[in-house]
Amino acid sequence: MSLRLLTDTIEDLPYALSEQVLSYARSLESAAPEIFKDAGVKRTRVLTDKLVFYAGLRKLVSIIDSNYWIMDNAGAILERQNLQSEVRIGGADFTRGGAYHQSLIELRKELFELLNEHNALFLLRRVPYVELVQMLADER
Repeated sequence: MSLRLLTDTIEDLPYALSEQVLSYARSLESAAPEIFKDAGVKRTRVLTDKLVFYAGLRKLVSIIDSNYWIMDNAGAILERQNLQSEVRIGGADFTRGGAYHQSLIELRKELFELLNEHNALFLLRRVPYVELVQMLADER
């Protein structure tokens, strides 16, 4: 697990999305010495690589999840207010239940299932980085 593995993992994502994820992972890599110090764990390349990989995945989950909830909640509000429920920006359909919304639902579902299969969902959503480093160190 490393920045390189993260890059390979997200290579099929749109450029803007993958850059957000990689930028976040790089910034966490810069903060790694302080995180390891706070965790009381000796910093190694292997542990740092794992931390950076999980941080990138956490960012990806956050972006997908927040986009889904913004779109879903906005659509629900429009429906409750009996307002026009079709939302188009340029040629893109952002309607609740539309193609973009459905793709977010599917992507989110598949991502969460994959993370759950690897027992990583808990790590990515609930564990502070200091605790994650401690857990990763205990795995060795």
